[in-house]
Amino acid sequence: MLHTPVTDILSMSDVRGGYGDADVLHGVSLNVADKEIVVIVGPNGAGKSTAMKAIFGLLKVRGGTILFNGTDIAGWKPNRIVQHGVCYVPQVNNVFREMTVHENLEMGGFLSKGDLSAAYDRVYGLFPDLRERRRALAGNLSGGQRQMVAMGRALMLDPKLLLLDEPTAGLSPKYMEQIFEIARGVRDAGVSILLVEQHAKQALAFADRGYVLAAGQNRHEGRAADLLADREVAEMFLGG
Repeated sequence: MLHTPVTDILSMSDVRGGYGDADVLHGVSLNVADKEIVVIVGPNGAGKSTAMKAIFGLLKVRGGTILFNGTDIAGWKPNRIVQHGVCYVPQVNNVFREMTVHENLEMGGFLSKGDLSAAYDRVYGLFPDLRERRRALAGNLSGGQRQMVAMGRALMLDPKLLLLDEPTAGLSPKYMEQIFEIARGVRDAGVSILLVEQHAKQALAFADRGYVLAAGQNRHEGRAADLLADREVAEMFLGG
């Protein structure tokens, strides 16, 4: 097991991997610092979601390192990664629709061996809408509220890093802004966030730093505000 001095909570270096025998990632590198929001943007097929799945152990990594708090977690199973302090919210099928909001949160705390009262209080504090709807079936909620349930369930184990795969997909502008505001609150509570977003301009406007991927490779990286202001990045990846 590889240990190195920790400078970033997550450091992904020259990662190659994909599905079956085909690589989708061709040497992707990125870093996330403590209490930082980092966004991955890029065209369809760029490898954005694949990079997230590689971090969370959902596909085979054939090269490179993925250091979380200085430990190489590349090749670990997702349940072990969760226990280590990383949680992942997929884009689709991310709630138990036939369970109540509270039951969904309870499922999120399944690995905890202690009382979940403090975890419920912490999550409901971040998501006041969920406290009011805690007895409602998740399947009866709006898309934005279901996304809150998915994020809240992931936060029940008090992770150090939260991976969000397109959290605003299909949401109205109102709910998109609300999800971004909640993400800031999660960050301020001490959780680093790495997210993939198709709404690149809006995501870069709220994130701390960003990475632009294309064809499974790094194309641009830097402070989110700088990427947003970069004419080349805007013309090639942000729609002008």
